Amino acid sequence: MSIRRLHIGGKEKKEGWEIFNICPGENVDHVGNANDLSRFEDNTFDIIYASHVLEHFDLNNEVVDTLREWFRVLSPKGKLFVAVPDLDALAAILLDKKNTTFDQRFEAIRAIYGAHVNQYDYHKVGFNQETLGNLLFQIGFVHIGRAKKFGLFNDCSNLAISLNLVAEKPEKPENK
Repeated sequence: MSIRRLHIGGKEKKEGWEIFNICPGENVDHVGNANDLSRFEDNTFDIIYASHVLEHFDLNNEVVDTLREWFRVLSPKGKLFVAVPDLDALAAILLDKKNTTFDQRFEAIRAIYGAHVNQYDYHKVGFNQETLGNLLFQIGFVHIGRAKKFGLFNDCSNLAISLNLVAEKPEKPENK
């Protein structure tokens, strides 16, 4: 039995991972919006990894729908590795004018709102551990825990301002 792993928002090729990205690229296996995984059946992936993707969705509807979609394609006992900019860490940088430079505070603002390097690099929502953890729990995830960094890919999940959570889909999910 082979393990299927989906890297949402990825670009870096890595053995054993399928890459799903909104922009076509050399290593991209699936092109599309991360909130629509309809090309995949329920319970398809054992691991889903998404670093600094979720903040690009609207909090009113898109975030919850996107998380539900990721939950749907995740196999029972499958794991979601999700990283987002940590608003608590970013707020601390913005408020600490004695110990931070203007450039550090400006980079914190870019982490909050997006770098705006293309039409997709705009952030619509921010998270801290309480808000993201609560949303994951509401969707049906269990065993939600924080990781200092994932270290799986060379991406923003390795930064100190990244909130990295691991959540598991239960063996027998409740209907929520």
